[in-house]
Amino acid sequence: MPVVKLYKDRLVKLVGGEKRDVLQRLPYIGLDIEGEESDSIRVEYSPNRPDFSTDYGIARALRGILEVEVGLPRYEASSSGIAVLVDRRLANVRPFIACAVAKGLRLDDETVRQLISMQEDLHNGLGRRRRVAAIGLHDLDAVVPPINYEGVPPSFSFTPLGGKNPMTIAEILEGTETGRRYSSVLPDSRLYPILRDSKKTVLSFPPIINGNETKVSTSTKNLFIDVTSTDKRVGADVLAIIATTLADAGASLQTVEIKYFSSSEATPDLSPSSMPLDLPLIRSVTGLDLAESEISSCLRRSRLEPSGTTVTFPRYRIDLLHPVDLAEETALGYGIDKIKPVYPASDRPGEFSRQGKRLEKISDLMASSGMVEVISYELVDESSFYKKFERSAEEKVEVGDPRSIDHSILRDSLLPSLLSILSRNIKEEYPQRVFEVGRVYHRVGKKVEERWSLAAMIAHSQASFSEAKMYMESFLRTLANLEVVTSPSIHWSFSDGRCALVEASGRGVGHIGEVKPSVLVAFVLGVSLAGFELDLSNLLPREQLK
Repeated sequence: MPVVKLYKDRLVKLVGGEKRDVLQRLPYIGLDIEGEESDSIRVEYSPNRPDFSTDYGIARALRGILEVEVGLPRYEASSSGIAVLVDRRLANVRPFIACAVAKGLRLDDETVRQLISMQEDLHNGLGRRRRVAAIGLHDLDAVVPPINYEGVPPSFSFTPLGGKNPMTIAEILEGTETGRRYSSVLPDSRLYPILRDSKKTVLSFPPIINGNETKVSTSTKNLFIDVTSTDKRVGADVLAIIATTLADAGASLQTVEIKYFSSSEATPDLSPSSMPLDLPLIRSVTGLDLAESEISSCLRRSRLEPSGTTVTFPRYRIDLLHPVDLAEETALGYGIDKIKPVYPASDRPGEFSRQGKRLEKISDLMASSGMVEVISYELVDESSFYKKFERSAEEKVEVGDPRSIDHSILRDSLLPSLLSILSRNIKEEYPQRVFEVGRVYHRVGKKVEERWSLAAMIAHSQASFSEAKMYMESFLRTLANLEVVTSPSIHWSFSDGRCALVEASGRGVGHIGEVKPSVLVAFVLGVSLAGFELDLSNLLPREQLK
């Protein structure tokens, strides 16, 4: 969970209330106290509230709870007259960009520290370690518009942030810590994105590093902000959070025109959103029998604006997705400390279901063989599950209106998740042996069928079909004294001639094999991999998985 350091006197000044009240209310806006010193306090915030990544966002919420300032915060942005021209060749590299201008800032050391901290929290959270979105902050006075977002070859050179001499793109990726850490974020391409102005001054090489000539310091008065992304919605969300934070820091916001090949748009869009106000739902969820006027007051203390049957909320509140979320906002505005818990009148003990016990036994058996259990997301991205395996996505189970391309489909296998995990651990010691027990989803006609699966993957220089088969057969014998047979087969993740169908009682229950070289390359894996996946729903009696 992300943590932000707050200086007490600075926070109190931003809120405008009594010091005792300000500090006492911190836990009641959804923050956990991690530590406290005489002049500062460290608080942990939920990743779904990235607007809490600075003291400006926290102060904004506290002003509402303490009734210093209630209702919807208003943000406006005039036109800067600056345009960013987007190179159409970046469509398959890093296609989207959103920008803003913030003028009239007075930056001190602590504000700069807060902005850098916010930038990194957004990179690691919404930005998915810069893979989905990356942020650049620049001194606008060092920039001469218009600005070009264009693709360059690896031989292109500029002076990176903190550097003294120019370096080529290739040298930055191989010779700097930031380059080595984030080089895998970019697709395997000979075209790299950069942002530079009309004087050829390089602002940034996203998502790797900024240029040195536009670096921000305490003397910076005007900022240019860029957010490049692979998901347009996420990029817009990130920019909105940064822009509204800078507005609270005293900046005057201005929009930037983004010119794509066939369209253009002005960013940031700070228009508030709205959702239905369901009073019975709020009363039911909170357990509070509040009048409509009381609920409205609570919501306004949470910096929302109820009006009739709808509630309007600010652009930075990306966590508000459903009317049930307004119940939490009502409770926060009412005061969590005022709500008395009521325990259910029951002394009946709970226990694991039959399915839970069976799955727990399966996990224990795999772990006892020396494998490490992992748990991955059931909502995944199409690239990792289809494109990297060069397999058809016709039968994929898509999510309607996904919030992110990283979570746009339901997985139909556990193997890609294991490969993704191994690809993020290439610097760890080998051999690596991992497994997962989880749900997968398959399209059956017009319906989606949910099934349980077990997958395991072995990674080291000598990993082989035989080793994977040894682990699989040992597991099945120990679990249920099951004997299986294998016969040559083909599978989208395993090499032809090194893959087999696993059969039990005459029916196919899984596949086993050595991972294809092309798949190893796609996941940037430098060692041999072998593994298997078993359909537990087909392998075990149905009643054992109910």
